[in-house]
Amino acid sequence: MEQIVDIVGINIREIRKRKKLTQEELAEKCGLQTSYLAGVERGDRNITLQTLEKIALGLEINAKELFELESPLNKLTLEKKQLLRVFTSYMQDKSEKEIKLLIDIANNIFETYK
Repeated sequence: MEQIVDIVGINIREIRKRKKLTQEELAEKCGLQTSYLAGVERGDRNITLQTLEKIALGLEINAKELFELESPLNKLTLEKKQLLRVFTSYMQDKSEKEIKLLIDIANNIFETYK
């Protein structure tokens, strides 16, 4: 059951971000507390069907979309998928320590240029 809660939470977060809504904005549209919605997105809350319906209405989607198991990679352009494959192939022979270091460096660069 925890997997379903996690899947629904991840999908809510992904759809909310795609629609460029903050947690506060979506919570207000749904009549929920922001902290409650944050818990739902993290998979910490086991929500009722009524709450699920409120969130689907707030996101202006069909509730079934919240249960889809589609990988976020499927939503990428072909060019981005190819670039990620190339990047992944470079990382295959690297240690976990090296990969974590590269992630830290990338995060620092992205933060600098925000």
